[in-house]
Formats: sequence, C-alpha cells, structure tokens
Amino acid sequence: MVKNLRNHIDFMGEFLDDTNQLLTQLLKDMRASCNISKEQEDVILMLNNEGALTLSQITERQGVNKAAVSRRIKKLIQSELVDWGENDENSDQRFKYITLTEKGHDYCEKSKTLITDIVSEILSDLSDDEIHQAHTVLEKIDNRLKRYLNK
Repeated sequence: MVKNLRNHIDFMGEFLDDTNQLLTQLLKDMRASCNISKEQEDVILMLNNEGALTLSQITERQGVNKAAVSRRIKKLIQSELVDWGENDENSDQRFKYITLTEKGHDYCEKSKTLITDIVSEILSDLSDDEIHQAHTVLEKIDNRLKRYLNK
C-alpha cells in the first residue's frame, strides 16, 4: 500500500512539473510581448483568480520578501496590467488593494484561450465520462489541499 502510494505521489509530482513546464512554454511569447517575467505573470493570474489583494497578501502567497513583490507590482503598474484599486465599503480601508486593469483582464483571457486550445487537443481522445472522472478526483484533492492551506 505504502509503495503504491509513493508511486502515485511520484507520478503527481511529475504531472505537476510537466503541467508547469507546458504552461511556462505556452505563455512565454505572451509574457515577452508584455515584457513581464514569469513571477509577474503569476501575480496577474493570482489577481484574476482571487480578485483584489494587498501587497502583503501577494507576498504571503508567493513566499518571497515584500521588496521583491513591490518591484513586481511596480513593473506591472508601468506595463498597465495592474493598478492600485479603489477600496469598496466591505474592504479594510487601512489597506490599498492591487487590481487588474482592463489590459490585465485581456491578458488573462488570452492566456485562458491559449491554454484551453492546447488542453482541448490533449484531451481530444478522452470520453466525456473520463474527463468528468478526472475532474471529480482532482476536485477532491484540491479541496483537501485547501484545508491544509487554511490551517
């Protein structure tokens, strides 16, 4: 049982590495056209997934020092991909939030389209049932990961 689990864990690590490598290659030209780094792109995609975030929240999620994130944000503001957002009445007014600009949203939509096209090609020979089963299992794993992240 333990050996089998270890094989599954090894496979999952390889799968995640392959996925990250493919995404990095696919989005390389888009990053170059906007003159941004992979780390800056990660900020854009994070904001797209999670909405407005403070500098501290981005720093925590990226696991680097605040100065590095500040430089990333400055570059993204110069590229007009993010901006300091307006606080809404539900947010803590002591903090400034970073949000995507229209150009930032366009970047995310273009990247999603590019990724969707490749994933569709990769999954083209799988049945709807196989795709649904894989989604169900990955969703369970993701929910469990989120529980560990929220501890």
